[in-house]
Amino acid sequence: MPQSPGLSCEVQVRGDAVHLIAVGELDHQSRDVFDQTVHSVLSGRPAMLVLDLTAVTFLSLEGVAAVVDAGYRAVNGGSTLAIRPSSQVARRLHSVGLTEITADDADQAGRPTAPQPTGDGSGPLGSP
Repeated sequence: MPQSPGLSCEVQVRGDAVHLIAVGELDHQSRDVFDQTVHSVLSGRPAMLVLDLTAVTFLSLEGVAAVVDAGYRAVNGGSTLAIRPSSQVARRLHSVGLTEITADDADQAGRPTAPQPTGDGSGPLGSP
């Protein structure tokens, strides 16, 4: 699988699920590697895509965009999506208003959700 100096991606097939395991930093320098791997995985039209981000140590806003894009491409292509974030990735996704979906196994997979207004002004879509 493709690698960049800051990120490596491994793909494992487990039954009907394809696990994309990212290790390292997902940012503007490594986004192409992540995007290429996602594209390759989704070309096989898996029933489920599991984005295993538990070993991602840094997620920039460009990395957030890559994860969101991967999620939309998976769901729009007919795959079920599960995101397994590290605590750092979960914090970053939460900080930009995205609800992280975690799955301990393929049976607990979820779909990404759009940011919801908080109504208290604290979230990115909250009203002042």
